[in-house]
Amino acid sequence: IIFPINPLTGAEERTLFPISFKNEYAMNAVLRQTLFSFQAGYAIQAARYLNKLTTNTYEFTRQQVYSGVKSAFYGALLQKEVWRVAQDSEKSALDNYKDIKFKFDNGIVSEFELLQSEARGQSSIPEASRAKRDYQLSLNNLKNLVGIPIEEEIVLTGSLDRFPALPEMISPEEAYETRADYNALVWEKKLREKNVSAQRANFYPTLEGSATYTYTAASDDFALDNDNANIILGLSLNIPIFSGGNTIAQVRRASAEVDKVTTRLNDSKRTIQIELNNLHLQMREAFERINAGQKAVIASRRAFEIAETRMANGLATQLELKDSRLAMDQAQLGYYSAIFDYLNAFFAWEVATGRKGFDNEY
Repeated sequence: IIFPINPLTGAEERTLFPISFKNEYAMNAVLRQTLFSFQAGYAIQAARYLNKLTTNTYEFTRQQVYSGVKSAFYGALLQKEVWRVAQDSEKSALDNYKDIKFKFDNGIVSEFELLQSEARGQSSIPEASRAKRDYQLSLNNLKNLVGIPIEEEIVLTGSLDRFPALPEMISPEEAYETRADYNALVWEKKLREKNVSAQRANFYPTLEGSATYTYTAASDDFALDNDNANIILGLSLNIPIFSGGNTIAQVRRASAEVDKVTTRLNDSKRTIQIELNNLHLQMREAFERINAGQKAVIASRRAFEIAETRMANGLATQLELKDSRLAMDQAQLGYYSAIFDYLNAFFAWEVATGRKGFDNEY
């Protein structure tokens, strides 16, 4: 290195130039945006399919819960009627025993008749207790379904006298359009098929854009001197070349999931067809029992009215009147049981078809 010589002093002159500063500042901001990607497009479509799938799954669950609550409510009403009839039967049996015992004490009837009436009276007591227990259990079940504390008292307001008409048989194709769980499977299949396309998109290139802003400054003091700012714009094209067979394996796995859903969808079609037939048979059989039970109620009520008239004219005993009343109650109970069986099948039919009917009117 040769330094210049001062002609006056004859000494070498050295000038120092700083190559760094005590303080340096730098800031980078990078923005990256995917401009074109098959995977992004498939992901957006898959999100829509997932929303449809979730909506139908929720709706089917809601329908099942609602149907279960309605069945529990009318089941509790039925158990209330059973308990009332059991109480009437118990009172009738005990009154009959008292009447027979009075006659036995006066030598009118035999000991055998007394023992028979006593056995009938004693056996009616646990039957009434059992009916009361079943009614309380049905109330507790209803409270549990609707989230009411067990210790809270509730009063059932409703009747088993009203019920919807027997619906017409519908085709499975009609049920496919409205049934929530079937439509959930349809959307799941679409989602799985879209996943196959998304996995295949790993074979395709993606295009990304980027913008980079760089700011630098340097100074021996705490100041932004000697600053410099740059903006860099760029495009990046990513082309997959080799994935070790992973992409092919993911495509095959996604295709297998589509096959599984397709199998479940076909099984669901057969199940729905059988379920519709079975439920319609159950409703029709229960509806026929309702008609027969209604006639039995009319006949037993007329018999009770005749027994009341005979009793007023001294042509019938108190026991005959009570037996007529018990027969009328039993006929009424059979009528209500048929209605409950019909409603239970009808609520299941609503879920099976995805339709609403009874809950909108009653």
